[in-house]
Amino acid sequence: MAVKYHPIYSKDATVYLATGENKLDAMQRAMDVSSFFENVEAVLEGSGKTRAEFLIAIKPNIMTAAMWEERSPVYTDPGLVEYVIAQLRQRGFQKLAVVEARNVYDYSYRGRSVTAVADMVGYSARGYQIEDLSEQKEPFDYGGVLGQHSVGRTWRDADYRISFAKNKTHWQCFYTGCLKNIYGCLPEWDKMKHYHGKRREFYECCILILDAFPVHFGFLDAWVSGDGFSGHVRDSRPNDTRTIFAGENIFALDWVMGEKMALDPTSNYVIQEAMRRWQKPEISGEGDLTPWTPWMNLRPFTVAALDLVEEAYWTSRLFSRAFASQQDPRFPPVPQWQWLFGILQAITRVIAPIFISESQVHP
Repeated sequence: MAVKYHPIYSKDATVYLATGENKLDAMQRAMDVSSFFENVEAVLEGSGKTRAEFLIAIKPNIMTAAMWEERSPVYTDPGLVEYVIAQLRQRGFQKLAVVEARNVYDYSYRGRSVTAVADMVGYSARGYQIEDLSEQKEPFDYGGVLGQHSVGRTWRDADYRISFAKNKTHWQCFYTGCLKNIYGCLPEWDKMKHYHGKRREFYECCILILDAFPVHFGFLDAWVSGDGFSGHVRDSRPNDTRTIFAGENIFALDWVMGEKMALDPTSNYVIQEAMRRWQKPEISGEGDLTPWTPWMNLRPFTVAALDLVEEAYWTSRLFSRAFASQQDPRFPPVPQWQWLFGILQAITRVIAPIFISESQVHP
């Protein structure tokens, strides 16, 4: 496939890393050094809209949350997201939305709407809207493997889009950051059926929606991080990485994220697809670029093997059940096959150590 130039993801970029002892102070520094507000103002000016009309959509990671955690390694910290929203409101922006779409936990639990899960983890919805993209499906032709599909209305109509991802490992692609976070904007909840398998792969779908609806800025919540085999859904020993990433080029941001995990970013399938679709920018980082330690990565054969598992829908569906954690009581389990669900979870806990890297393990 010929490389396509993209005005946002292809240009040279600097990624800014802010650290410290207080997460809100680090968040403020990340916004300041990355010129976030200047970026918003520039896009506003180019839009020809007033501040009251200008729609800003923020996509955090919400739907992997199983229950509220004081220090979550799994979902984006709502306190950080609402801090950014408060700063935007102080500057006169009124149309602010936090967006997400439903996911494969619907196989196993009931009532997991975006608004319900967001409320569970602490989003107040004061001064902004919480929008469920799965309830806003509008037709859209992405071309490529997605073709004629659908898009969530708020994400489509936003004048400014922010990916506010969570720093964590992922068995589908080694790690998941600001690029793959936007895969969560694809509105179908049964993602194994619609975005995985022989006809199309998740990373192709992810890059297609990013190409059609570009993200203007990225933040990465790496204050508390999840690593290891199941880092993207639960980590009983979270890592105090105490870092906030910021930058206007989320391709570059994810690249630096991989280097902080002591990984070759090109091993990530989403990064690979981004390189095929666009050209790789020149990337630099400002801040502490030393790889995190301790840190647990997945073995390459694990990611490759599980990619084969996903080719069959029913196998991947069962595998998704194995990772569905114990949920908050407000989300009762689907009664069918709960005995199998429990067995799969128990097996996962036993075999997980086999699939993580032998280096950089917790002491």
